[in-house]
Amino acid sequence: MTELVRHHVPELGDGAQMFCLMSLLSAGALLAYAPPPSSLLAVYADEPALGALHMELRDALRASFTSTLLGALPRA
Repeated sequence: MTELVRHHVPELGDGAQMFCLMSLLSAGALLAYAPPPSSLLAVYADEPALGALHMELRDALRASFTSTLLGALPRA
C-alpha cells in the first residue's frame, strides 16, 4: 500500500508509510460507528443537537484522510 501511495503522491516521500498506517488506523476506528450502534442512535434521539456530530462513513473517511495527508506532506 505504501508503494502505491508513494507512486501516486510522490510528494509524500518517507511520509507515505505514516500516511498509510494512520489511514488504516482511522478507517478501523471509524468503521466501529458505521452504521451507528443503537446506543448512539438513542443518544442522538435524546439530544438532537448531538446529531450535528454524526457523519456518514464516506465523509468521515474523506475528512480523516485529507487531514492525515496534509499532516504527512513535507513542509518546504
